[in-house]
Amino acid sequence: MKVYLYTYAYDKIKQEGYKSLAMFDKNSEHCKNALRTHRSSAKSENDDDIRDYLERTFEGRLRSICVITEIAPVENYAHPYLNYLVSHADVISFDLNQLIADGIVEAIYCKDLRQTALTNASFENIYKIENVDEIDLEPCDWHLCEKEEYKKLSPWATIKHYMLVLTNGYIPPEYITLEVDNSKAREIKA
Repeated sequence: MKVYLYTYAYDKIKQEGYKSLAMFDKNSEHCKNALRTHRSSAKSENDDDIRDYLERTFEGRLRSICVITEIAPVENYAHPYLNYLVSHADVISFDLNQLIADGIVEAIYCKDLRQTALTNASFENIYKIENVDEIDLEPCDWHLCEKEEYKKLSPWATIKHYMLVLTNGYIPPEYITLEVDNSKAREIKA
């Protein structure tokens, strides 16, 4: 089963592999920015508090990466971030079954905020997936995030996604496939 993620750093990833938060220097801007996305859920601005919160949600969360089961159709979206993402980010994929067979993925969790994002933004609806067959392959409603009440949120608040806990915190380059190359679109933008 293929799983996907969007990135702006494919050139680096094809050299170094795809790294989880645990693999970055905790003082780097990349790490600090990634942690800040969890301030609300962690109920703290302090990076150490946020790290502690993440590890309390499930063991290995700092070694996890988020993936989706399909690529968003390239079209115009009323959600500004999603609209930019589909036209400018690259998409890479991994064969999840191969990652599991080779011991690179040790656990899978699902994060589904579609029902909770509006009522309790700090609640992360996360649950463990015991078997790959439990992964929901129904098509995503990419336009849900365009509804007025969701526009202020990340598109990931309306898209069910999965967190792969990586045994060593990263996926080696040989497991990574470039599915969509938007580097030319980024060059034009720059």
